[in-house]
Amino acid sequence: MSDKNMVIAKRINELIRLSQFDALANLEELWVFGYGSLVWLPNFCFSDKIVGKILGYRRRFYQGNTTHRGRPGRPGRVATLMKDQTGRSETYGCAYKLSGREQIAAALEHLNMRESTLGGYSLSVEDFHSAEFAPIPALVYTATPENDQFTGEQSIEELSDIIANASGPTGSNVEYLFRLAEWQREFLPFVEDDHLYELTRLTKTKLARMEREKNNPRRMVRNGN
Repeated sequence: MSDKNMVIAKRINELIRLSQFDALANLEELWVFGYGSLVWLPNFCFSDKIVGKILGYRRRFYQGNTTHRGRPGRPGRVATLMKDQTGRSETYGCAYKLSGREQIAAALEHLNMRESTLGGYSLSVEDFHSAEFAPIPALVYTATPENDQFTGEQSIEELSDIIANASGPTGSNVEYLFRLAEWQREFLPFVEDDHLYELTRLTKTKLARMEREKNNPRRMVRNGN
């Protein structure tokens, strides 16, 4: 990381430590890392977008959601980041460059409403690595165990059952999962993500079975007798 970026990272970390989040808008620029629906639906203005990764985290669908991809009593599942103490894990996504007070403030207002107001989210600064640039300090939102909807580890089987059946005001949980997988396959075709792709495969299998059962109700009854 360049000396300039080290100074920026130190400044952002200090503002986070002091909970002076509004002061982030006073920076000349700010990069935000997206690893879930932000990769294909940021819903805020930005001045640049780069595909790349952060190190030391695993993306997992261990965050419940009742406001976008699920409902109260039947939460869906969305992605969060799990710290990997070995430091060998990588999570791919997009870094968005926000330039100037107006753009930074508007994006952070959107993100804070979308992420932090759910409670139990933490902000950190991580080095974002890409093919185009030297490492860039990027702001990262991560759900913590203190979040009421943080589920902790669940099996792929459990997650696929939930995702196949969940939906919310923003749309189906299936759409969230499939669009994330499609984005990664399109922009990072040589990157393997066992959790994401196995979850996608098993969810598609369950959807196909649900469709067959829907179209053959008599067969279900016979099989149940």
